[in-house]
Amino acid sequence: MSKQKFRYDLHNTDDPDFDLDAYIDEQANAGDQNFEQEFNSHPTTKRNLLALSVILIPAIWFFLSDPFSVFSDSSNFTSSQAGQTIVVERPEPNVRIITAPPAPVPLQGSNFSFEPGNTVADLGMSYTDYLAELKEYGYLDDFGGSASTRLYQNNVPVEYIDQFGKAGVLNNFGSTSISRLYQNQVPFDYIQNMADAGLLNNFGSTSISRLYQNQIPFEYIIKFKEANVLEDFGSTSISRLYQNGVPTEYISEIATNGYLNNFGSTSIVRLHQNQVPVSFLKTLDEKGLLDDMSSESVVTAYQLEGQ
Repeated sequence: MSKQKFRYDLHNTDDPDFDLDAYIDEQANAGDQNFEQEFNSHPTTKRNLLALSVILIPAIWFFLSDPFSVFSDSSNFTSSQAGQTIVVERPEPNVRIITAPPAPVPLQGSNFSFEPGNTVADLGMSYTDYLAELKEYGYLDDFGGSASTRLYQNNVPVEYIDQFGKAGVLNNFGSTSISRLYQNQVPFDYIQNMADAGLLNNFGSTSISRLYQNQIPFEYIIKFKEANVLEDFGSTSISRLYQNGVPTEYISEIATNGYLNNFGSTSIVRLHQNQVPVSFLKTLDEKGLLDDMSSESVVTAYQLEGQ
C-alpha cells in the first residue's frame, strides 16, 4: 500500500520545485524512526529471556561452584596442564611433646601429705582458733608465743605438727625448722625414714629439705654412714656427688687411704669423671707430691703419664 502511495505521489506532483532525492531521504528516515519507536515500545519475549539469562547464568555458577572454597579448605590446590584440579593433602605437623620431669612423690603411709606441684595453702582460720587447736592436740606448751606465731604465719597445719609429736621427734625440731620443712613440702614420711636410719643428728631441716628436693636415695646416704664418712660431707656435697654419678665405693676407697683431707666433693667429682684411680693418688703420695697438687694437677699428671 505504501509503495502504491509512493508511486502516486511521485507521478502526480505538479510542484515545479519538487526535489525527488530529498523526498526519498525524508521517507527513508521516517521509516527508521517508526521502526525504532515500535521496537522500544513493544519489547519481545526473546529480548526478556536474553537479558534474564545474562543475569542468572553467572549467579548460578557462583553459588554452585563455590569459588571461595579454595580459601576455606585445609588442602592445597594446583592446576595441571589438562585443566584438571589436583588436590595435595597438607601433612600434619610433627609436634614434639616434651614432658616435664615428675616432682618428688611423697612416700605412702602418712596421714598428712602434699599434692605434688601445689603451693602451701592458707590455713583459713584465725590465730586464736589456731592456738585452740594446738591446745586440743596437746602441743600448746611446746611452743611459746613467738613460736606459735611463726607456725601460724607459715601456714603450718596442726596435723603436720602432730606427726612429729606422735613419732617422738618433736624435740629434734623447733618452730623454725618445722616451718621450713613444711614450706619446702617435705612429707613427714621422709623425715621418719631419716629418724629410723639414725640420721637426724647429722642433718637439720635445711639439709633434709635439700636432700628431699634433690631426690637423694636413702641407700646412698646410708653408705656414707657405713663408710664412716658422713661427718665429712654435708647435704650439698652428697647431692653433688650423687648427681654426678660418683659411687660411694670410690669415696670410701679415698677415705680408707686417708685422702679426704686433700679433696672435697667437687675435686672428687673431677677425679672420678677423668677416671683417676685411687692407686694413682697413692703413687703420688708415696713420691711426696700429692699434698702439693690440686685435683686439676692430679688429672693432668694422670693424663701425661699415658694412663
